[in-house]
Amino acid sequence: MIDEPSGNYQVDEPFLEALYQVMAERVENDALETARLILDSPFPLEGMILAQPEAAATIFSGDIEMALFLATNSDTLLASPWRIIYRLIKADPSLAAEVLAEFHRRGESSLVAESLAYLAYDKDRQGLSPQLPISLEQDGRFLSALLTIEGAPWLEARLGESVELFQQRVAAGEVSPDFLERYRETLEFAAAFLSGGETRTILTGVIRRAFGLS
Repeated sequence: MIDEPSGNYQVDEPFLEALYQVMAERVENDALETARLILDSPFPLEGMILAQPEAAATIFSGDIEMALFLATNSDTLLASPWRIIYRLIKADPSLAAEVLAEFHRRGESSLVAESLAYLAYDKDRQGLSPQLPISLEQDGRFLSALLTIEGAPWLEARLGESVELFQQRVAAGEVSPDFLERYRETLEFAAAFLSGGETRTILTGVIRRAFGLS
């Protein structure tokens, strides 16, 4: 049914939920082997992250090489690497930050820029539909983890690259004219959820400088 879904939500969804549960149980016994199984089949990894976040985080945390390969090769048509990282942020923001930082160490600057920008409309989308699997608190923890792992100058530079990329897309009419404003608002709002006052202040400054505001 993974290869050829019925197209009927009422038929497919119970099957997928059962599949995710089975895979979560396999993770408890052998996370690396489960990851290999996912790569060897057209497995809906995004759905697994949403349905079984703890098990999915275990898969990604077991081996960094496998984590990077899963993010880039699980389902490039329906779930881009930045979409997988986006889902991982809600499951485990610190792990998502580690994966993204490792991508940058390996020269994947565009992937990092795209992944950061994937947060852009979280504030608006959560306001419109609180039932969506969005957490501004987890977004804030993700940004804080990047700050801790790589430091403020690194994060400012990566956000700046992301802003520059989407400035070009705004100019080309590829994204909405309000994209950058929504992007900045989401990041600042996410940072405001952080409990540590010093971290919150540093992160807010990083965000504002990356967007050319201070």
